[in-house]
Amino acid sequence: MKHSKILRFLQIVGLIFMIVSLIEIVFFIVLHFTPFTLNSDSLLLSEFIYSAEIIPLSGTLLWIFLITAMVCYLILGIFMYKIILSKTIESWSLAKYIVIIGMVILLGGFVKMNFLVLLGKTKITTISDSIRFQTALYNPNVTPLIPALFWIIYIAINCYILIIGLCVTGVGIKWTLLQEEAKKT
Repeated sequence: MKHSKILRFLQIVGLIFMIVSLIEIVFFIVLHFTPFTLNSDSLLLSEFIYSAEIIPLSGTLLWIFLITAMVCYLILGIFMYKIILSKTIESWSLAKYIVIIGMVILLGGFVKMNFLVLLGKTKITTISDSIRFQTALYNPNVTPLIPALFWIIYIAINCYILIIGLCVTGVGIKWTLLQEEAKKT
């Protein structure tokens, strides 16, 4: 492995993080304007996600944390891309950097997945009954098809984040071992 190839790998990962985060944020904005049919009333998601009558405060907080996680991954992608463009980082520092970034990506991915699962289990209170948020997303009587597809895309993107976190950590460990071996010889 060469230093330039490692820098190129991280540059590509940073660019992919920026693109995926921007796509996720655009989907998130579009999802805010999706109509939900609750109690035969049509409400936009943004109308009831931030109201305490229909969804509990924990659901609203999870929604805000999910937005924050998306923005944090966008910032992480920009950070990775800018650091790599400077090309002044040494091999040993780069090895530590890669391992730490990989672990941050993994931990953030697990936290974000937890937000998605908990938000999906949040109960939406209607006059007639109470349904879970994810059930409402997948029910064609409540929402159109687009929110269900967006929800699946959110989960798929988060799985991608977990896999790329494992790959970045693995490359970082391999690069660290190569740097230690080079120091010994």
